[in-house]
Amino acid sequence: MDGIIEKALDFARMCHNGDCSGHDFQHIERVLKNAERILTGELGADELVVKLAAILHDVDDYKLGVSGERANRFLTENEVAADVAAKVLDVIGAISFSKSGSAPRFDTLEQKIVSDADKLDAMGAIGVCRTVMYSAATGRTLFNAAEFPDENLTPEEYKNKNRRGNHSINHFFDKLLKLKGAMQTETGRREAERRHRFMVAFLEEFFEEVNAPQWAEYLKERY
Repeated sequence: MDGIIEKALDFARMCHNGDCSGHDFQHIERVLKNAERILTGELGADELVVKLAAILHDVDDYKLGVSGERANRFLTENEVAADVAAKVLDVIGAISFSKSGSAPRFDTLEQKIVSDADKLDAMGAIGVCRTVMYSAATGRTLFNAAEFPDENLTPEEYKNKNRRGNHSINHFFDKLLKLKGAMQTETGRREAERRHRFMVAFLEEFFEEVNAPQWAEYLKERY
């Protein structure tokens, strides 16, 4: 499997080429770097599985408007060992927020590492920027003061772009502010804490600027 990481990066670059929703190849590069950083503090993880899963984790994401098994096809066509390929696909299938929500349960260390690496890229300054990018790409409204978050969203409702409460600021409450509590590794938890504080500060400033004291109070009560 010489050069498989480089081949996977090339494949992911092709899959994410042209994306403007925040799921571009730069996202993949950041997730890989996050995973590599977490790996240094987590003994016993399969490094190859973690890196391949980090690189391929979004190539079949519904937000890219694709359907199929591109990750599986890549692993098969490049003759990745069956046991390694199975573990990679297992990690990819386990880490989606839309499937696991804010209280994920993972069976392997590799799942925990890649989940944390991916979730970190949805937090902090990067998380704010990606939220704006996704909203611009999909036509999502920035803010609707009359639509407070639904605290009991199902996975199906979360993915429904047409629900009334689907505006950019609600996305912080629907997902991003919950990510700190979903972290699985010590390295991930430390970094998530820092990025979480930034998002709260950003929202405090946002609600001040748009004169939304009820939302500021809502944020303060919960975070």
